[in-house]
Amino acid sequence: MRIINKNKFANSTYEITETFDAWIILKWYEVKSIKLSKVNIKDAIIKIYWTEIFITNMDIPLYERTSVNIAKNYDQKWNRKLLLTKREITKIAERTTKTWLTIVPLEVYENKYWFIKIKFWLWKLLKKVEKKQIIKERDVAREMQREIKMIKY
Repeated sequence: MRIINKNKFANSTYEITETFDAWIILKWYEVKSIKLSKVNIKDAIIKIYWTEIFITNMDIPLYERTSVNIAKNYDQKWNRKLLLTKREITKIAERTTKTWLTIVPLEVYENKYWFIKIKFWLWKLLKKVEKKQIIKERDVAREMQREIKMIKY
């Protein structure tokens, strides 16, 4: 499994509740561009329409060896369909409507068969107070580890 692109800002601002994996429907020139690591999912968001799920605002620049006819009509941020079972889609839809969670992509990766997949999760935005509490707990844990190391030596 090779991670192509990762959402680096997600862990500090969001509280992750549940993760999912999905296939992405892409054109050949988008696949080539993604495999060259030319994809950006920082601003991307996932939306559910009826029984289908789409990723919007995922930036995939055009592959440089694409024909001129394709380049004329190409939009880098058009909606791309994700493939999930109906059961998973209804489960995600229920969770997002009942608990006000949002769906955000975590990473784009190739699986062992070189297919491109996307990992996304349901998240809740952290408040500033919660962020400070998490940072404080992390600092206390580091101090404890340092003191334990000092006692051993």
